[in-house]
Amino acid sequence: VCWCCDLIPDNMWLTGLRFALLVWIPGVLHAVNEKEPCSAPDLKNGYFLPVQESYPHGSHVTYSCDTGYKTTEEGWWVTIVCQDGDWSDKPECVVETVCLPPVIPNGKFKQNQNGSLEINCNAGYSLNGQDNIVECHSGTWSAVPFCQKHPKACDQPPAVPNAVIIQTYQEVFDAYSTVTYQCRDEFLTQDRESTTTVSCEAGNWFGTPRCSKWSLSRPARSGSTDTQTTFVSIDHCGEIPHVPNGLPVQQEQRYVKYKCQNFYKLVGPETVVCHRGGKWSEVPKCKEDFCLLNTAEYPDLTKTGNIYIRNGETEYPKCVDRWTFNKYVVARCIGGRLSVSTCKYQCKHQLDC
Repeated sequence: VCWCCDLIPDNMWLTGLRFALLVWIPGVLHAVNEKEPCSAPDLKNGYFLPVQESYPHGSHVTYSCDTGYKTTEEGWWVTIVCQDGDWSDKPECVVETVCLPPVIPNGKFKQNQNGSLEINCNAGYSLNGQDNIVECHSGTWSAVPFCQKHPKACDQPPAVPNAVIIQTYQEVFDAYSTVTYQCRDEFLTQDRESTTTVSCEAGNWFGTPRCSKWSLSRPARSGSTDTQTTFVSIDHCGEIPHVPNGLPVQQEQRYVKYKCQNFYKLVGPETVVCHRGGKWSEVPKCKEDFCLLNTAEYPDLTKTGNIYIRNGETEYPKCVDRWTFNKYVVARCIGGRLSVSTCKYQCKHQLDC
């Protein structure tokens, strides 16, 4: 608060304000415009417009390819944008007779030695009798088949309150697939188990459980002769169970909680309790939740040893730089299975590979 402003003449006050604005505004403008410009794109076998030595942030450049070459996009011209010193995409022109990697919804492909592609559908999808081999002819693939849901496959399992499914999410499951539901802490199924497995049969899930509240100190039902249903102090069961690749993370009077080491997933109940008869409840397992990529087994990859890829994740190992468009492969671990793309072409976006 300016206590003495009333004592300053109006003309002097306005002069001071103008001076402050002159000092402050250039600093703000500099902060707004401080993003880096881009140098001219590096493009072989093509041309771009406008031609400049430098492009301010936000500039648009359009490029096309010389005769006998084509872009790696769907159209014959492509627009890229300068974004703080880098272009939004790397411009590229490839030989017109080259076939670019196709997009296979609900499926994937692998390249054979003769250059043809073998199409394989994801779990729960099928080609329904279509040929799964496609060939490249003068820059165009022969009819690329599509993967459609198998009539006996199941959609995602139904949601169960107070439960989760202990495996990677997917929208469609093969016929005869199984999934395991696990109830949250202090909840059990109608069979008084913390987990239960259901199966996909003829397009439907059978055996979907209910998870209900069940206190660990709750006594057995009246008249029951089952001496194992009442939980007591874990001291009655002696040494806590050993879970390979797992660790006990919480130990209370009546239960022990486990978690798995990195790159392993917990299968079974997270909590283990001691029954009145001196026996432990079901003990979980820690199963591998990764794929191993040995770069020595792939001649096109730069040799960097073993690469561990967590289930459901993707890595981009570098390729040996033999051609200007050989950059990297896309290595995915899906359902514990490793898939590695070829590194013949560079993808525009990693998600497009």
